[in-house]
Amino acid sequence: MVLDLKTAEMLTSPEARETMALFRNSSEDPLAIQESFRGMFPEKIARALGELRALRRRAMQKFARGSDMYFTKPQLEQASSEPVALYRAPRFLAAGETMVHDPCCGIGSDTIAMARAGLQVEAADRDPVALHFAAANAEVNEMSAQIRFREADCELEAPPPGGAIFLDPARRRGSRRIIRPEEWSPGPDAVRRALEGRSSAALKLSPAVDIAELLEHFPAPDEIEILSFLGEAKETVFWYGKAAGKEARRATILPSGDTYAGVEHAQAENGELQEWIYDPDPALVRAGLLGAFAAQHGLVTIDPQIAYLTGPKRVDSPFVDTFRVLNCEALDPRKMRAMLREHQAGELAIRKRGIAERPQTLSQRFLPKKFGDRRLTLIATRIGDRHIGILSEFVQG
Repeated sequence: MVLDLKTAEMLTSPEARETMALFRNSSEDPLAIQESFRGMFPEKIARALGELRALRRRAMQKFARGSDMYFTKPQLEQASSEPVALYRAPRFLAAGETMVHDPCCGIGSDTIAMARAGLQVEAADRDPVALHFAAANAEVNEMSAQIRFREADCELEAPPPGGAIFLDPARRRGSRRIIRPEEWSPGPDAVRRALEGRSSAALKLSPAVDIAELLEHFPAPDEIEILSFLGEAKETVFWYGKAAGKEARRATILPSGDTYAGVEHAQAENGELQEWIYDPDPALVRAGLLGAFAAQHGLVTIDPQIAYLTGPKRVDSPFVDTFRVLNCEALDPRKMRAMLREHQAGELAIRKRGIAERPQTLSQRFLPKKFGDRRLTLIATRIGDRHIGILSEFVQG
């Protein structure tokens, strides 16, 4: 459902807020709740309330106060998760900045995080619905006093001079994700204009696009940071000026905040499978720091195109999941079942790289019944042209 500004204003009205609060924790069937909405509001508003209530349940995974915030589905998907935004915001404060422009503020997740860090924020967006929701979300999070909102299109005009800047180009068109950086909004030319003359800047980009391609479109940053959250790569951040760190590349894991920095060294040495195998965090791989990490810890890859690391000794690091190798066989159902029977597998977790089949399919093929009570991990991968299964035991760090 595409919202217009009048409908968005109705959703934030006192009547709608009271109604949503009334049904916030209701265990009634969603269809029954929707019928209640229809009895209180015009059809268009009732439908929008039902969609917002459903979205708020998802938003609670992103925001502490997600059950009271405002967004459409595309806006929610585009918005930074609260732990990610709260990690980034203090960088500006540490750089000595007091005010930050957020000219593509969306529903305000980053704006609110920067205000919470103690910064004054000049927030803008060309979408009046997003801007209205951003102001409402700032109120929900009690941050309105530190934020000034205005409607503006930074594709057409650069934000006013003075102050640092945070840029988050829109990478969606409706429900469709846009991969090509030249199609993002604002585009590379507008981003370049907005960055000019800033003492500090951050540019939030998609981790799904190779860094080399991003560098073809956007000004070279002083630092590139990949952020992962709960094991999933969430953002590539280009840092400029005083907000940048001293190292060229950085991988950061959230919510722990563990960070690994250095000079780009993406390719690790290759070698034979050894006693331990490691599955690196995606932030480490995407930041181009896998080779540096491997060299530091005496590890090698089992295939130059596959990011699994192996070595003769145990490495304790938040940047890798650690497994003790039990056995290795060709990825053939007969051999896999014999290996699982020998090691008395009862539950089988699957990790895979370079293999097309889905983890659930592999698990069903190789462990049709329990052979024991051990919980083991099968790492399905390839070495050259050979598809192999590495049976292993996860070791908690």
